[in-house]
Amino acid sequence: MSKKKFQKVFSGVVSGVGACIVVWLLTQFGTFKSFFYRFEAVTYDWRIRKTIDPPVNQIDDVIIIDIDGRTLNKLGSFYQWSREEWAKLIQILQEAGVRLVGLDILFDPSKRFPREDARFIQAVKEYGQTVTSIVFTQADENNFLYPMSSEPEGLEVERFRVNVPDELMYRLPEYERMEPNFPQLSNASLAIGSVNLSSDDDGILRRIPLFLRFNDHVYPTLALAMMMKYYDVNDIDYDSSTREVVLMTRLGEKIPIPVDGQGRMLIHYYGPYQTFRYISFYSLIYELYPLKEESKILEYFKDKVVLVGASAPGLFDLRSIPWQPSFPGVEVHANIFQQLMERRFIRELSGWESFLYLLFMGIVAGLLFGLARPGRGMIVILNLLLMFLILIIGFLTFASKSIWFPMISPFLTVLLTFAGHYAYRYQAEEKDKREIKRVFTHYVSANVVDEMLKHPEKIKLGGEKKQCTVLFTDLADFTSISEKTPPEKLVSLLNEYLNAMSKVILANHGTLDKYEGDAIMAIFGAPLEMPDHALKACATALHMAKRLKSLQADWKSRKLPILQQRIGINSGEMVVGNMGSEIRFDYTAIGDAVNLGARMESANKVYGTQILISEFTYHDVREKVITRQLDMIRVKGREKPVKVYELIALKSDSLDANVQELLGYFQQGYQYYLAQKWEWAIHQFQQALKVNPDDKPSQIFLMRCQKFMEHPPPPDWDGVYTLNNK
Repeated sequence: MSKKKFQKVFSGVVSGVGACIVVWLLTQFGTFKSFFYRFEAVTYDWRIRKTIDPPVNQIDDVIIIDIDGRTLNKLGSFYQWSREEWAKLIQILQEAGVRLVGLDILFDPSKRFPREDARFIQAVKEYGQTVTSIVFTQADENNFLYPMSSEPEGLEVERFRVNVPDELMYRLPEYERMEPNFPQLSNASLAIGSVNLSSDDDGILRRIPLFLRFNDHVYPTLALAMMMKYYDVNDIDYDSSTREVVLMTRLGEKIPIPVDGQGRMLIHYYGPYQTFRYISFYSLIYELYPLKEESKILEYFKDKVVLVGASAPGLFDLRSIPWQPSFPGVEVHANIFQQLMERRFIRELSGWESFLYLLFMGIVAGLLFGLARPGRGMIVILNLLLMFLILIIGFLTFASKSIWFPMISPFLTVLLTFAGHYAYRYQAEEKDKREIKRVFTHYVSANVVDEMLKHPEKIKLGGEKKQCTVLFTDLADFTSISEKTPPEKLVSLLNEYLNAMSKVILANHGTLDKYEGDAIMAIFGAPLEMPDHALKACATALHMAKRLKSLQADWKSRKLPILQQRIGINSGEMVVGNMGSEIRFDYTAIGDAVNLGARMESANKVYGTQILISEFTYHDVREKVITRQLDMIRVKGREKPVKVYELIALKSDSLDANVQELLGYFQQGYQYYLAQKWEWAIHQFQQALKVNPDDKPSQIFLMRCQKFMEHPPPPDWDGVYTLNNK
């Protein structure tokens, strides 16, 4: 992995960790906590509806005796009922062998009908398996409801309150008022339990406090009080490390119940309204029971648990739950009791577990964003994939393990990771662009700089191996010219030349590597990729030669020295990048291919040519340029010989007929030269000189052939000419 890639990945991970910390703090503390919970609760409701399949048949382990609309029509206003009705109900349930009865009803403590109350109390006492209700409220001095200093007089407090560890007790909701049934009824009960149902801020009931605190005494909720009697629970513990209330039975069984920081349990709703079996209060007493032999109603109730409550809207005991907006409170208690009996608990992640989950999602998101290629499409795809991953984790863990993994906070973690990482990425790219502009403004043309700024990923400022072409140019006999020319005029002339040649190089997308006195080095194919770098270099050399001719005409008219240039070109693998010290560095190229390019330039001295290219450049451009193979040479520092070609023109350019004729004679002569047919070779070179008497290569090879006729080369002669100078 490259350093830049590592930095991107590292920045992604750091952004993920930072996003995790920010989101976790927002979800755990301060005003944003309730904001996050409200949206998270919506996903909880969705999971309840999508992962819990209501039973095909109604649950009848717990049967609800329902004070419905029909019952009110038959028996009149609920608050005017005779307590005889309740005594009858308890006696019927006792006769049926019902295991346990819970009354989700608060009875008026008035003593208007003491005889009827006594019969009701006696029925509850004789049955011995009835759990009655209490409700806790806060003081409301505006309505003359003041804080109570103790439980209502006459209530057998020690029998009904439960002992819990202090660590749990001080987490529980505390109330200022306690409103039980009238004490005689409560004291006749097997137990009493709270029917407080506190909805979340959005009005939906999702949790139930297992215990409530009043006057430093603790009382269980109705369903828990029933379950504790059902299993004969005799001790309660609290495990703060797992946030579990642990019920211990007399038989030694431990029942752990996961709760939140306030001792509240998430309610596992089995389904919508009437998932549990409902039987009308009136129908049971006045229709089914009188026909008990035919209806088999007593057998149906045997060993069941019964909850008595109201579904009639007029009694105001309807709640909003994840399944639906209107749901009887008595069926809420039925769901809670069934959940406690079946141990079907929903566990919420603790604060640290949530942190670890957010950290995991932040790191995963950071890694993906860091490794991803830039582009809007990829960004959208990655965000959608991560959102889908969060949905899948949240859905499957809830469906299979009943664990409530958050969704909203991981979503935000991913988005903040994305924002943080791409903010860093933008800043880093801007820094890279400034660096690119600083480094390359004087090396390449403005349009190349613009391209580099648009696509900084295409270049590397550090060293890298690339296939490139180098172009070297130098002035012939510049030393002697400088000796004869005043310094001011020489510098002006040289700057004019270098300026003109540099413009040609930049116009052809070359990179100006360096100036060394009168010499120029240029690179084609770096820093930006250039598939036709060899052809671009050749075209540049020809344009430089053409531009020099126009300069020479101008210099001649101004009576200035006439400068002559030599150009050498080579292609191959080289190392390019910023090189130098901490104080100063330049973008340049090094390697054997670069050295050979310099040798091509100096070889022009031997052949009297202006532009020479190596066989490696020729291989890439042979279909596009006109050349003549001059020789096969061995340069200093390189054992393997190299074919050299004089660059004449582009094939797209028009070529003078005399030049074509000369090239034909020369190429034929060179073939005879390699075959050691000296006389034939001499004839061809002489013909070439007739076309152009000043053709230096033809003159050189004519002299070589004449020499070899007198002194033939050794038998192992391979036609290679060794250059001893650089």
